[in-house]
Parts: sequence; C-alpha cells; structure tokens
Amino acid sequence: MHDIHMNQGNPIGRFSGDNGPWQDGGLVFEFPDQKLWTAVFLKFQTQAWHTDDKTGDPIDLGAPTQPPDPTAPPTGQMPDGLVRIIAALVNALKTPEREVVTLLNTADRDIDLTGWMLADKQKNKMALSGKIAAGGTLAIVVQKPMELSNQGGIISLLDERGIKIHGVAYTKAQAKNPGLTIPF
Repeated sequence: MHDIHMNQGNPIGRFSGDNGPWQDGGLVFEFPDQKLWTAVFLKFQTQAWHTDDKTGDPIDLGAPTQPPDPTAPPTGQMPDGLVRIIAALVNALKTPEREVVTLLNTADRDIDLTGWMLADKQKNKMALSGKIAAGGTLAIVVQKPMELSNQGGIISLLDERGIKIHGVAYTKAQAKNPGLTIPF
C-alpha cells in the first residue's frame, strides 16, 4: 500500500500538485461475519479538511485571531458547530415523498440560517432561510432537488460559504420503516 492519505487539501508547496477533488484517502475493512464495514480516513496535519470541490485545493477559512468563543456561531474552526442535525424522517407513512430533517440550535441565542443549505448524498442542495431559536429545534421539509434515499444516505448542513458544519449518515435498515424518525 502507498499513499493512503487524502490527496486533497495540501497547502501550496511540495505536494500541492497532488491535490484533486474527492480524493479522500483511507482504508476500508469488511467484516462479513458481522455484516459490517468500517473505514479509517487519514490526512497529514498540514492538509485542510475543507477543500474546493473542483480543484481539491484548501479553502482559506482564515486563521483564528483569538481563542474560539464557545458561544459564537459555527465556523470552519468549529466544524461541529452550534447547529446540528438531530433527526430525519426519510420515509413518511401517508406521503412517502415527504421527508423532514430536524436541526437543533445548542446556542443561547437565535442563529440566522440565511444562505445555509442542506445537501444529500448526491450533493443535491436545498437552500435554508430564517432563524432557528435559541435552544430550539427546527423541522425542515425537504424540497427538490434534494432527496433522502430509502436505501441509506448522508445529510450535510452547510453554512453560507458552503462549508460543512455538521453531517450524519443513515442505513438502508434505518430507512426501511415508514413513519419512523431516525435519531442521530
């Protein structure tokens, strides 16, 4: 095995020519007896997590000028920010096309979601707007082109710059029960 690390997010310099989009490096293990797959993703400390989808080059989020404020809205330096995806209704009982993603604001103040987006595993995005109340939840009905697959999937929350703030995954087994909300 060779070069099993990320081949994206290298800063300008010796390895920046290796950058490419969607080149997450890792090892995938299958445990057939348990019907389980596990993956380990690797990167060097100098590589950026947030990269351009067309070039694989790092997205400059700016260096923090002071220690992070735990009450500040989510940023690239706080990728698991104050707003999180906590649940999804992937397969409604009466109307199977109705899908809902629930967000939680852990902050002590309202967070403006204007310009933020939700994205599915195919990278289809849905724009968000409005505010989520301090300490509150917000149920968002999914609109086209975004779709939540009944075969399992990924849901990502992106800020106004398109930076991933939070993400979750669910399995086909979790999605197969119509009417049940999947907690994360």
